[in-house]
Amino acid sequence: MVGARFAEEVRRRDPNGRLVRLTVLGAEPRPAYNRVLLSTVLGGGLSAQAVQLHPPGWAARHRVDLRTGVTVKSVDRAERVVHCSDGAVERYDELVLATGSRAWSPPLEGLADKNVVSFRDLDDCERILKMARPGARFAVLGGGLLGCEAARGLAGRGVRVTVVHPMSHLMERQLDSGAGEVLAATMTRLGIDVRLGFQAVAWEPEVGLRGADGELIAADALVVAAGVR
Repeated sequence: MVGARFAEEVRRRDPNGRLVRLTVLGAEPRPAYNRVLLSTVLGGGLSAQAVQLHPPGWAARHRVDLRTGVTVKSVDRAERVVHCSDGAVERYDELVLATGSRAWSPPLEGLADKNVVSFRDLDDCERILKMARPGARFAVLGGGLLGCEAARGLAGRGVRVTVVHPMSHLMERQLDSGAGEVLAATMTRLGIDVRLGFQAVAWEPEVGLRGADGELIAADALVVAAGVR
């Protein structure tokens, strides 16, 4: 999102591309989109195309060399070159880093299972939706903003959802305990089971999420929304 906005601002100041040759490298296989709306995509309120930040062909029309699906392997600051995963070597006068954050997974056993998905990008959304059939049981690990949004989106698709959170109330970084209680009550009315103070220790494939006290949250799939780095 930041990279897309940066490109917009450069071209607003240099619309004909006379001053700046602009190359954008993105690891994801698609142009920039609004991550804030991922939970709405998950809930079925919007399509993946609807959350794109630019219409098709925007980059070409604005003289932006957009390379999707290309990962930067290394940067040589002395030579001012970027080495890319497709073998390309891009020279630069100025290099802007707009890499955002990546999902963090806690050190639990079993997270390599195919039915465990982080919730951070559209690819994650697509993986979750393939498993989100009505009546399926999902556990969401993390009661922060992303975890609550994922749970709401899944509940909207008729999935049975349990949110597990190690803290005493939801979204403790944004809300006090009273507001957290209001949020938990609202989620409960949406059919979401909220389990606070739950210390997860392992995901057991085809069984569920195991707690430190031995309790088991039965689930077919696990969405990890435990924070970002």
